Amino acid sequence: MKRIILAGGGHGHINILKNLIKNPINNFEIILITDYKRQYYSGMLAAFIEGIYSEDDISFDVAKLCKMANVRYIEEKITAIDKANQKVVTKVNEYSYDYLSINLGSSSKVNFPIDSPNICLVKPIKNVVDAKVEISSLAKTNPNLKIRFVGGGASGIELALAFRSAFPKSDISIITSKDILSNFNNHTKSKLENIFKEKSIKIIKGERVSLIKDKKIYTNKFIYDFDFAFVTTGFVGPHINFDGFNTGCGNFLAVDENLFADKNVLAMGDVANLKKYPSMTKAGVFAIRQAPVLCQNLLKLMKNQRNFISYQPKKNYLQIINCGDRTALANYGNFSLFGKLPWKLKDKIDRDYMKI
Repeated sequence: MKRIILAGGGHGHINILKNLIKNPINNFEIILITDYKRQYYSGMLAAFIEGIYSEDDISFDVAKLCKMANVRYIEEKITAIDKANQKVVTKVNEYSYDYLSINLGSSSKVNFPIDSPNICLVKPIKNVVDAKVEISSLAKTNPNLKIRFVGGGASGIELALAFRSAFPKSDISIITSKDILSNFNNHTKSKLENIFKEKSIKIIKGERVSLIKDKKIYTNKFIYDFDFAFVTTGFVGPHINFDGFNTGCGNFLAVDENLFADKNVLAMGDVANLKKYPSMTKAGVFAIRQAPVLCQNLLKLMKNQRNFISYQPKKNYLQIINCGDRTALANYGNFSLFGKLPWKLKDKIDRDYMKI
């Protein structure tokens, strides 16, 4: 019996499990290997911080889904994938495969030394979930916490706004070497700047962090102390040895437009870089849209079919930034809309995605 390994529990593999529950596959052994019991959905993370969603609302129980899908669940940390010998290597074992799908996400990119307590790298998402618990504990004795965010991308922006709603007395600031939200239109960025002023969130631009040590952030211009800090300075591939595979800068797997990293290996999401679209940003919307392509092409591969489906990212795509207190800011091309309506749309999209 041929073996399929699903390496990781990301969006693509959750989609495969959902499909297998409805349409079981016989004559194949299917294994999912991950070191995270729960797969968190980043799109709902900010509202979870606010207390709108529960942890169950924003995450899938991977082991439970595997059982429902008749997939063998193995909770081990993957350390390497050996292309030549067709093996997935974990800290405790090796597993051979006939077909492999890789959906392992990414790790936080850090360009400076960190030697300090109370630091959260936002990847994996479980770090942020745990950080909320820590900050809640700290706030009991010090409601005026200094919370810093290093990086001006969408994840840091959303989290800063969410923590403002959750901890209204805290001192919150964002430190970025560039402008905020480089992939968003000027109207959206201008509106966000106004929202930050209204919510007393300080944006410190043009400062590059060189060191975080002993609860102090050192930049090229100043030193900022903190009670808790989040690092949201981009992403790199997971800390895994992709032995024999084509990986570029950052340890991302190179894949073609059909999501193939090798003749019998597919990969998608943040772990993958599409060779045809090298400048494509790492955004959750792309992972969500790649998921059905991954599923269908894996099925075609198993059936020895070659009419694979290609994935082509859209130039413009809807982005909705959660702004706290059930408001959101929608960005699409040159269009921008703020208020309750974008939040309701986002809530509907997110809740529908989480249905099994």
